[in-house]
Amino acid sequence: MNLIHKLEPLFWMLFGGGGFAASFFLPGLLIGVCLLAPLGVFESGLAYDRAYGLASSGTGRVFLIAVISLTLWHCAHHLRHLGLDLGLGTTVPALASYGLALVGTVATFTLVLAL
Repeated sequence: MNLIHKLEPLFWMLFGGGGFAASFFLPGLLIGVCLLAPLGVFESGLAYDRAYGLASSGTGRVFLIAVISLTLWHCAHHLRHLGLDLGLGTTVPALASYGLALVGTVATFTLVLAL
């Protein structure tokens, strides 16, 4: 049996967690940071010092790592199945998509922990 097929339950768990993170947290983050903050709704809520303090706290780091990395794994699972639907085989799409998600997760850990 192929290693990818043995790890399928793990990938489905990451896919589900990423779907939750993407649908529950990302809309609020994007609306708050990309729409409401430039309109001046938050007076000093998103000032650099305050945002950096939140992101560099323990809870903020865990939140950023979880949301970013789980969303990457969610997207990777979709890309893998897109590759399967396009007839690219089973191994190449799995290694490419999950490999990119792994690289993105390591980069996320590195960058967020460096805050």
